[in-house]
Amino acid sequence: MFQNEEDEKERFKTLQSFTYANQDQPMLFGMDTTTEEGRKAFKAEYEALCEMAPEVMRKEDLVFPHEMPAFVPNEPHFMRVWQHYREHVFKNLLA
Repeated sequence: MFQNEEDEKERFKTLQSFTYANQDQPMLFGMDTTTEEGRKAFKAEYEALCEMAPEVMRKEDLVFPHEMPAFVPNEPHFMRVWQHYREHVFKNLLA
């Protein structure tokens, strides 16, 4: 089932932890989209999904994974910790 105990711990942490909950995963089809062949293959897969589920995905929304902006989680614990960090940095800059 799992390669080793570390893989199992990582999977459990991702699936069960409050800290890591509500994390969207980008659509990666296992292709290197920084190459021309990878972009063609990714586009073909994306368009096939758009044809299967047009109410979920639109062809106009195509963005290659290497061009996607960094994802900032909106999970409550992450937001609280980030707010504390920003306040701490701001106070230190003023001091």
